[in-house]
Amino acid sequence: MVDAASTFSIQFEDIAAGPHIAALYHGFASLLPGSHWWILNEKMVRRPFPYAECPPFCEIAASDPTLQKRHTETAVRVLHQNASSPFGNILPCCNGFLQALIEFRYRGQLVGGIGICHVEPSARRFLEQVVRIVDGYLKLLASTLEDHDDIELVHHLLSNTISVLHLDQLLERLTDEICSTIGIEQGLILLINEDGEFYPAYTRNFPKELLKLRNLQLTRYDYQDLYRKDSPPFYELLADDPIFQWFYAALQQCQCIAPKDEPACMAIPFVRNNYMIGVLITLVDHVHVPSHAKERLIQLLAVGGAAALDNALILERMNQRRKALSTIHVVHRLISANITAKEMIAKIGQLTRQLLKVEKCSIMLIDENRENLIPHVALGLEKNEVGRYLLRFGEGLPGWVAVNLNPVIYHPGDLAHRPWKDAGEKYPAESYMSVALYDDDIEGVMTVADMERDFTPGDREILLTFAEQAVLAIKNARIHEGERTITINVLKSIANLIETHDPSVAGVTVKTCNLAQQIARRLELSEREYLNLTYAALLHDAGMLRMLQTKIPVQEQQLKGRKLSLQFVKALGLEQEVEEIVYHIHESWDGRGRPDELQGGYIPLGARIIAVAHAYTLLLDRYSHERTQEAAREKTMQIISRLNRKSFDPNIVETLERILLNSGEEVT
Repeated sequence: MVDAASTFSIQFEDIAAGPHIAALYHGFASLLPGSHWWILNEKMVRRPFPYAECPPFCEIAASDPTLQKRHTETAVRVLHQNASSPFGNILPCCNGFLQALIEFRYRGQLVGGIGICHVEPSARRFLEQVVRIVDGYLKLLASTLEDHDDIELVHHLLSNTISVLHLDQLLERLTDEICSTIGIEQGLILLINEDGEFYPAYTRNFPKELLKLRNLQLTRYDYQDLYRKDSPPFYELLADDPIFQWFYAALQQCQCIAPKDEPACMAIPFVRNNYMIGVLITLVDHVHVPSHAKERLIQLLAVGGAAALDNALILERMNQRRKALSTIHVVHRLISANITAKEMIAKIGQLTRQLLKVEKCSIMLIDENRENLIPHVALGLEKNEVGRYLLRFGEGLPGWVAVNLNPVIYHPGDLAHRPWKDAGEKYPAESYMSVALYDDDIEGVMTVADMERDFTPGDREILLTFAEQAVLAIKNARIHEGERTITINVLKSIANLIETHDPSVAGVTVKTCNLAQQIARRLELSEREYLNLTYAALLHDAGMLRMLQTKIPVQEQQLKGRKLSLQFVKALGLEQEVEEIVYHIHESWDGRGRPDELQGGYIPLGARIIAVAHAYTLLLDRYSHERTQEAAREKTMQIISRLNRKSFDPNIVETLERILLNSGEEVT
């Protein structure tokens, strides 16, 4: 605890040695010829005057210790008794001389004084004038020192509070300071969030369970008129006060006090510029009026604490928004990324967890009929937890948000009525927050949970801002996905038209693409790899359509056809990976293929998949005259097996075999 007396120790000898006191002495000593100046220090010991160049006692008392003691005791007694009247401090000295005693008080305490003795009685009028001027100066000096030390004290407090940027550390230090000043052991700080609502923020020697109680239902505006700039630094909350009623009930709930106990409740508000930041409350036997010095110190702590808390809260909210802006920047870059809607939604879910440091995140999107919410992301959710399974509009927290479009912070431990329909969903976390994904119309709902602390209105604003960008990114990804789907369908129709003369009847190219896609799904390729594989499967033989019209050897046809296919890929502006797949489509697993004789895993995975799918499709078409489809597949797989580990990747062949064994799965 910071104490004014201990932090700013007053040494009157140092004060008396100041240049202004010296100027007073040199200016007045000539008016009182033969006078003897001395000081009484903070320990009430008579000491030489710094500029008089003489001992503390005159020649008469210098050799008489008993007289010295009597003179010192008289000086101390007179200064204590006659503090209000400096002229009452002119009294007789040795052998008919006069002496004057001028006190110096700091914050009401006598900490020293100046004595002038051995003055001729005829000089009394001059002595009174000197006493009046020196006394006035010492009072002015004391007032200046008090103001200066108040500033130093505030500076000391601010250096130990405002400089503490972490809110939790600040709350702990501020509570310790105030409790030490008042002489109590317990304290609870209620802060006010962006919605103006009180919430428990920090407790000292009260149960931590108090921090989980949220049913205050009080706002800043209920108390704003009570705490003004000129208000006292502390209050006794009466029994009908809502904060007192909540606090008393909460302590009974935590079994800290018995129902029959009737302690007094003391409140110290933190107000800055007539704007309430929070309040410290505690229980005491009775609220007594402290001394003026202690009341002033409490006021300084409350004012400094309000400034510190306000700054820390502003900084915390700025840091939250800075994180949100940086994450929004990432989402903004994702908007132009060439990824599927599924990948986009998954990335947004991960970014949401990083942004708010939550363990659980659910993203539910509206179905085509706009009647249900379908879960697309369910990170960290437990079985039957809200956000994991389909919900109808109005069901559960997400369903209610989808209908009303209002963001919600929900604490399952509260006894408040749930406005939504119960669909059997569970809420195992202590705090949930849900916002709508909205752009012209409702697109879905994002719900997060399992944060280290309860969600705040600041977190809500961050998630709302993030959701605005997220829904744009999802819609943009869907638009690009639709464009890619149209492109793929066009390529399929063109290939079918050339191969079967009917755009709706699949030829070898489309069948190869379909089988390659099935293999890719079994191998769990990413959405980007899957898309590039699809393009490569449709375009790898595009150049051969031109070469089949020429009469040149097959190997030369393949070489020139591959070059034409690559030109086609480049003309469409597809990714480099598509070019690499098309270029290496005729490589062999054993390294004897073309064009670069790549071996094993050095061959692009997409090229290995398409090679197996293309061979299977061609062979199956060759044996289509067999009596049954099963017989045709068996002969086809016999050839594929012979070429396994020679032309084909054994892992791809094994995947194809698993697909064929799945009787419920349609192949090509």
